[in-house]
Amino acid sequence: MSPVPRKRCWPVFTALVLVCSLLAGPLAALAAPSWQVTAETEQVPLATGVRYSAYRLDAPEYNEAIKVLTIDPNDRYTVLETALSRDNLARDLERPTAMAGRLAGPGKAPVAAANGDFYSTQPPYLPIGLQIRNGELLTNPEGFPALGLTRDKKVLIGTPVLAAELTVTREVATKGRSVARTVYNYPLTAINRPRLTDSLILYTPAYAAGTETNEYGSELIIKGVDLPLRAGRTYSGTVVTRLDGRGNTPIPRDGVVLSGHGRAQEFLKQVNPGDRVSFTLKFTDTRWNEVIQAVGGHEFILQNGRVALPPASRDPLVATRHPRTAAGVTRDGRLEIIVADGRQPGYSNGMTLYELAEFMQARGIVTAINLDGGGSAVLAVRPAGENGLVITNKPSDGQERPVTNGLVLFSSAPRGKLSHLYLSPGSLKVYQGSRVEFKLKAQDNYYNPTPVPTDLTWQVGGSVGRFVYRGIFEATHPGQGVVTARTGEVQATAKVTVVDRIARLVLTPAAASLVPGASQQFTVTAYDAGGEEVLVDKSLYRWSVSPGLGRFDPGTGRLVCTGGVMEGVVKVSLGNQEAVATIKLAGPGVATGRVTASALYVRTGPGTSYQHVALLPRGTLVTILERLANGWLRVRLDDGREGFVYGLYVNLA
Repeated sequence: MSPVPRKRCWPVFTALVLVCSLLAGPLAALAAPSWQVTAETEQVPLATGVRYSAYRLDAPEYNEAIKVLTIDPNDRYTVLETALSRDNLARDLERPTAMAGRLAGPGKAPVAAANGDFYSTQPPYLPIGLQIRNGELLTNPEGFPALGLTRDKKVLIGTPVLAAELTVTREVATKGRSVARTVYNYPLTAINRPRLTDSLILYTPAYAAGTETNEYGSELIIKGVDLPLRAGRTYSGTVVTRLDGRGNTPIPRDGVVLSGHGRAQEFLKQVNPGDRVSFTLKFTDTRWNEVIQAVGGHEFILQNGRVALPPASRDPLVATRHPRTAAGVTRDGRLEIIVADGRQPGYSNGMTLYELAEFMQARGIVTAINLDGGGSAVLAVRPAGENGLVITNKPSDGQERPVTNGLVLFSSAPRGKLSHLYLSPGSLKVYQGSRVEFKLKAQDNYYNPTPVPTDLTWQVGGSVGRFVYRGIFEATHPGQGVVTARTGEVQATAKVTVVDRIARLVLTPAAASLVPGASQQFTVTAYDAGGEEVLVDKSLYRWSVSPGLGRFDPGTGRLVCTGGVMEGVVKVSLGNQEAVATIKLAGPGVATGRVTASALYVRTGPGTSYQHVALLPRGTLVTILERLANGWLRVRLDDGREGFVYGLYVNLA
């Protein structure tokens, strides 16, 4: 992420004292947690009203990686929408980045995307709470809190209640040419939800092709309704068909379907084709009638500056560390979306909701709700000078998960003038004699990506190297310097440190088991005495391979095993440092398999209750050491580690 990340550390206690002094009361009783926060990247502008930050939390028992979007909802060019998977509530799931790309268009550039509400993992894939998209009421709230954005760009977080009622009017001409009018009323149970006992459900075209109900009810097809549905209004239409005992009625694109069971079915049986039907949809808190975008959550994390969670809860959703997505609003009206990674020991363990509440309080958030987390937790942003979104966190599934809805941010800003240049890498250490290519990105004054100008000048401050071509830097002497790319008054800089010695080489994998004819890719990484990576030209490494082991290409680092010896080593050296990988030839009866799942956990034992030690992407090759009766496999990885995977997701190579 550009510009150059800024790192700073502070104890959370210090931040809490500052926040408490600003809020003067609500947080006074908050105890300081034991973690320390490091800001890796802070307040990087993605658009005129959107900023991105990344933090590390270090505590005695765990580590945490957190990403934060800070949004000014009043910014004239910032557009926040709640996306719906493939514009269909019940039958489809979609990744948030795909939602953002599908909804983008001229004058509407994707800036960021995150997952939204909890949802059913089996069809119909419905969010558990409220969803409003571009003013259209898609699902009613079910007693859960929700995040909303009003027409005048005010953020609401609360527990909305929808009051909905059906009115049926029947007019019959009498013999005296007068008209007898009969009015029937019945409460609507829900909008676009599965039909349950004695319930009356309103289905709109956003739900699915049909109601997906069984035959134990009655359904009315109503046309002439002024769609889409919006809260705070009364709608009317004419019954064109009543269907009894059939179910799964097709939903017309220009109408709605009312479906009733039990007592509600008895009411619908009084309604005939030609009757006029009206229904009123209003929130009891009238502010929610003005909401044009809304997404639900599971519970409050904060309310009025105080922790809203039950004390000492044993609910695993609350008290166990998980990946998290949450949304909160500050006292001055800023909206923040927070994504915390988890289930990845050594990188990020996850957070309890209590820990997340403390972190959000320290940021000045006063009201917040918990959105869907776990493998769904994802945050994607637009990198500086680029179009499209990239995922900034590490989802625990190993990849972005398709979900039912999401929060997406767009910029409607026009094209402006060149105002920002960004160099990548922004800071690096490089070994003497190596070359590195600097990439340059450009933005206009609205943070839109713009073409990199051609009239650039490249300069090196300090006698550490020279540019041999546009953007190609050659490190010639040890020391520190600054690289500058400039056009007119706009420039970008990067820090360069040139070293002439390294402290450690790491060869990956450190061990491998191969069959004759198999190949293995090796990568080497150099580090200085402080543990920082040092960039080294591949041509500067010296490689050696045990005789008879196989053919090795030093340019690519790939070994092809010929089977001439049963075991050997691959060595790489630079200066006075050396790294060694051991290679063994797989013996008779040892098979190899390739992972077929999108991501597959390697565990310490043959079952899902065991801790995972690695996550293998699709296509990874493993050595199968043993087949167990329960369908699990004992395997060896390329780095020599052994563990267990479920055999259903491994095919013989």
